[in-house]
Amino acid sequence: MDIRIKGDMDGTEVARILRSRFNIPVIYLTAHADSATLERARIAQPLGYITKPFQEAELHANIEMALFKHAEDLKAAEREQWLASTLRALGEGVISVDRGGAIVLLNSAAEAWTGWTADEVRGRSVHDVLLLVEGASGARTPIAFDSVFNDGAMAEIAAGAQLVSKGGAQRPVEGSVAPLRDHQGQVSGAVIVFGGAGASPALPPGGGGGPAKQDDDDGVSIGDFKIVASSPKMKSVLRFARRVAESEASTILIEGESGTGKDVIAQYMHHFGNRRKGPFVSLNCAAIPDTLMESELFGFEKGAFTDARAAKAGILEIASSGTIFLDEIGEMPVQLQAKLLRVLEEQKFRRLGGVRDIQVDLRVMAATNRTLVEAIDQGKFRLDLYYRLNVIQVWLPPLRERREDILPLARYFNRLYSTRFRREMKGLSDDAETVLLAYDWTGNVRELRNIMERATLLEETEWIQVPSLQLESRSSAAMDAKAGAEAAVAVSGAPATLEETERTMLLQALEKSYWNQTRAAVLLGISRDALRYKVKKFNLKPASEQSKKETA
Repeated sequence: MDIRIKGDMDGTEVARILRSRFNIPVIYLTAHADSATLERARIAQPLGYITKPFQEAELHANIEMALFKHAEDLKAAEREQWLASTLRALGEGVISVDRGGAIVLLNSAAEAWTGWTADEVRGRSVHDVLLLVEGASGARTPIAFDSVFNDGAMAEIAAGAQLVSKGGAQRPVEGSVAPLRDHQGQVSGAVIVFGGAGASPALPPGGGGGPAKQDDDDGVSIGDFKIVASSPKMKSVLRFARRVAESEASTILIEGESGTGKDVIAQYMHHFGNRRKGPFVSLNCAAIPDTLMESELFGFEKGAFTDARAAKAGILEIASSGTIFLDEIGEMPVQLQAKLLRVLEEQKFRRLGGVRDIQVDLRVMAATNRTLVEAIDQGKFRLDLYYRLNVIQVWLPPLRERREDILPLARYFNRLYSTRFRREMKGLSDDAETVLLAYDWTGNVRELRNIMERATLLEETEWIQVPSLQLESRSSAAMDAKAGAEAAVAVSGAPATLEETERTMLLQALEKSYWNQTRAAVLLGISRDALRYKVKKFNLKPASEQSKKETA
């Protein structure tokens, strides 16, 4: 577009109309580059400005880059529109704030609750909009942002709080405040999810999904699984997860250390969601070879590859109208992440070897026990997929940070395995409970479950005793591995990197267990799948195999 053209409008005005009405990108091609012309040219938000005389190759390059930038802007606008539509559909009020407490986003439900519009409150302090008071005294109730921003922990709106709307009306509310993290893992803000008070997080919404039974040990039994939550932290997580589940959020990211129960919380959310009548399909991305991942996820058509004698539906297709749970999402091959991103954005995909799109309607839950930020920095995880998954975060605290759950969990597992193994056990001795409470639980709930299973089998009396737990040997083995790693660093005379230390600890545990990976995983307090991944990552092999390879 030339700037100085004949007619009622000059080039800048024509460009502005093309941009505002039809969203057509503009590149200026002119001999004028004075400050007044540049200032006027900005109104059309041009994607390029070339001064005469120009080279033809330069013009072609600018056009190509402008078209690419315009296409990326359209994709970003579509994602923003999708997110806005999702938030408008939520029945719960959602307010997103930055670290300073300034409101970034307010959904339609929050507008109805507060009496403010999104345009009115954008940039204002959340304390001016979400005005909470005690129901009895009318005193101001603060929102616990300190623990959210400083500790990255979830907080609850104080019990008995009432929300004062812009018009002065008061209504009882309850809700949660969860941290929002950027792609570097830093807490960059918070999201407040709130609604009417009075709904019990232990009971399902009316009408379906089967009963949720509240047990004596603060556990919630739903179907064939159970969640034990005696600690305030875990109860807070369940309340937040329940609210998210009842919303229309189509993507949820569940984070937590290995063994914290991410798969159980995913089933819990599926049960309370609007898709509870649909299937719940789980896929462990770390357990499937890269070569099979695409066909498992997307399915394939007949003749797509050798031995593909008949078409097969993928897990995404099977899970339509329900929920798909992608465990260990950080292990998904990068080339498949782009295809998954399309599923999340458009709810459609093609089978391997297919020529037509398959439309699905599903909720995607993804879980990881590794830091996706590191995977992004290493080029192993797409940043755009991270942002797409990271619409709603549910973080599960490790067992050592919610010690109130240790004994209820241990008693539950003891009863479970006593019934399964037909043992008449009465429970845990006082000394056994003391030892369990003092243990560090690096393997979290999975480690506790495995210990209780073994102790229930080995115990010869009616009460679980300390020797049957075998916690002392596990602690000493872990300390030996750690001491060995420190000794190796000391011998080298140079500070070890995190990877070098991890590799040394793995070797120590493997050698101590005579390369029995199951026993080595127990010593390290990690799962066998995690150990296999790390052995493959560091290319660890017994010394005998290594010497044979060198000799050959």
